Amino acid sequence: MGNGNLLPILLSSMIIIGLSAGVSLYVGMKRKGNEEWAVGGRSLPLYVVIGTQFATVMGGGMLVAHVGIGYTSGWSTITYGLILGGGILTLLFLANWLREQGFTTLPDVIRKIYGEHPLLTSITTVMAIIVPFGWIGTQMVAFGSLLGAITGMNENLLMFFLALISLVYILPSGMTSIAWTDFIFGICMLMMSVVSIGMVFHMTGGFDVIASSVPPSSIDFPTGMGAIGSVTILLWALSILPGTMTNQMYYQRIYAAKSSKTIKLSLIITVAVILLVEAWAAVMGMGIRTLNPGLANPEDAAGWFLTQVPTWFLALFTSFIIVTIMSTVNSGAQSVVVNLTKDIYQNYINPSISEKSLLRMSRVLSVIVIAVAYVMATLFSGALNWLVATYAYSAGALLFPIFIGYALRKTSFLTVQGGIAGMICGLLGTGIGHALNTGIPYVIFGLGLSLIGLLVGSYFTKEGQASSMEEQVSVDN
Repeated sequence: MGNGNLLPILLSSMIIIGLSAGVSLYVGMKRKGNEEWAVGGRSLPLYVVIGTQFATVMGGGMLVAHVGIGYTSGWSTITYGLILGGGILTLLFLANWLREQGFTTLPDVIRKIYGEHPLLTSITTVMAIIVPFGWIGTQMVAFGSLLGAITGMNENLLMFFLALISLVYILPSGMTSIAWTDFIFGICMLMMSVVSIGMVFHMTGGFDVIASSVPPSSIDFPTGMGAIGSVTILLWALSILPGTMTNQMYYQRIYAAKSSKTIKLSLIITVAVILLVEAWAAVMGMGIRTLNPGLANPEDAAGWFLTQVPTWFLALFTSFIIVTIMSTVNSGAQSVVVNLTKDIYQNYINPSISEKSLLRMSRVLSVIVIAVAYVMATLFSGALNWLVATYAYSAGALLFPIFIGYALRKTSFLTVQGGIAGMICGLLGTGIGHALNTGIPYVIFGLGLSLIGLLVGSYFTKEGQASSMEEQVSVDN
């Protein structure tokens, strides 16, 4: 590796970035309103919604960790995809309602179910922010380490370049420009997946050679889907499902779709594409194991593979890495900014702010969010740990208030006090589980206490809330 590969990598990356940046700027000139910035004007076509959902799900983890899973455990990557897909498909139950209500953020959902309350909205806003913010930092670290090994460049400098380039996609028109460029990135990702599989088959001699070289426990289908072990699969389910079901970035793409039909088709097709990419990761991993079965760290599989390929392929694959990571950074930053502008500033500080001023503030905050994430990524290289933590705390606080709240929204049982109790108990439970360090995903402790807090808190406060509502109606009359 090293600087000898730098020129072709730069040329390939500049072509892809230049074309996609041109699309971003063009879209930004055509669609300038705050509604376009926040939720894509609620008019994104099916293929764009699929592209942006898929590109958002993809990230450095797919290129490193999942190929590593394929290296050790074959088709187990598909099991991961099924769990992730299950979480995404759960959103089908809420899709029509979410689209009809005209929501913009997760706090909008909570306000609709429980009513307006500063503490409830504040907790929801913080929990909605921390996950995408964690994604930004993690992807920056992954970008720096992967590209640093390939090019020989300084990791902090590479992360700085990523931060600057990401703004080109965020600033023109927020969600709208990100969604359209994500569609381009998604096409690039799928094309590169096909090319890379062809390269692996060429280097190994084909799938039959791979099948005869790796352990039967990995290659046999469908039994290979469990090669990672039942305990790990259970841990995946307990971690991935809650985090996926409460990730605001997925909700935003539902809000941005043109119609309810578009939403449902996009979620189903996105899951199908995810499963195909997980199958790609499995074949890539097993192919690399055929070429080099002695890697001490399976997560080095993708990096080692890139030391064996021609320069032209290395340049294309590096571009693949760049756009994969960049799409996640863009989506995370835009999601955080929407919460800051709408749920905090517009909701509590300046409700009368004009659309033009709100759009200007969104752009300024985008620069600040990217800058803060960059600084944190340079200071804390173990970003994966805080990504896992953000997922756990967010899901522990929000999962049951959202989904039980949706299920019981037409009843009079749930109260705003119950919603607050559910969130606070979820945070406390997650913190306790985290501190105990039992090996069980600590989000489980949070989910358990959140459920108890939500139901018990609502039960003991429902009469008081009913009385308050009756008094308010009397005053209004």
